[in-house]
Amino acid sequence: MINNINSLELRIKVLGSRGSMPGEGITFSRYGGFTSCYLVRAGKEEIYLDAGSGIADAKPAENTNITLLITHMHLDHLIGLPFFPALTEKNRPIDIYAAPRAGLTPEKAMDCLIAPPFWPCKIHDYPANVQIHELPTDKDFSFNIGDVNIRMTEGSHPSGSTLFRLEYGGKSLVYATDFEHSVESCKKLATFATDCDLLIYDAQYTTEEYEKYKGYGHSTPNVGIEVAKLAKVKKILFVHHAPWRTDEQLAKMESDIFAVYPESTFAKVGEEIIL
Repeated sequence: MINNINSLELRIKVLGSRGSMPGEGITFSRYGGFTSCYLVRAGKEEIYLDAGSGIADAKPAENTNITLLITHMHLDHLIGLPFFPALTEKNRPIDIYAAPRAGLTPEKAMDCLIAPPFWPCKIHDYPANVQIHELPTDKDFSFNIGDVNIRMTEGSHPSGSTLFRLEYGGKSLVYATDFEHSVESCKKLATFATDCDLLIYDAQYTTEEYEKYKGYGHSTPNVGIEVAKLAKVKKILFVHHAPWRTDEQLAKMESDIFAVYPESTFAKVGEEIIL
């Protein structure tokens, strides 16, 4: 059971905020070592943004509708899916939304990873009732999950990545992970995120590091601030922490960025944001 099931609050819980690959140990305890997964609770809807290793730590409620929104099929965003606890619940309805990538439908892409010899079974072999829905990549699109309106558009990342905007009860969030900045992509994102309450933004690299990793499909906190200002968002949450970045280093980055832009924070595993 979850509390306030009929509440108009939009609640976001960080299950995994690490980028590229998981990390573990005492130096990753605060910001977390699990890869991308964010649980959004809106009334009776449980919506998971990506299925990185963080989704293995999810505790789905009994009386919610479960949906997964997958930005793209890179390993760090899908590797936790076989361990998602709700998959083991007989006949539990689970809806997965994703776009085709690299010429593969979402179902075929999942079958490449979650299948022998890499895994003992396929996604449809689990007891749950899984439905996979294909999203377009050639146009912006919107649909509803219960009372939650979902808007989507393409981002800027190798092989593509979907940007999602969720609106519920007069509140809104935009999920923009695995996003590489350019003049054009930032303008597009700022328009997409205009006036949202929370922008979840990929900030894997420092400004200095970005020069080395340009073209890898990620961004920086400083660019995120400029997008947030342009879009007039109320708060920005920086995510997709570099796999080598320790808690101490992230805390220093967070402090420096907060001094420049107080409406910002860095995602920490287990934290919950209520809009």
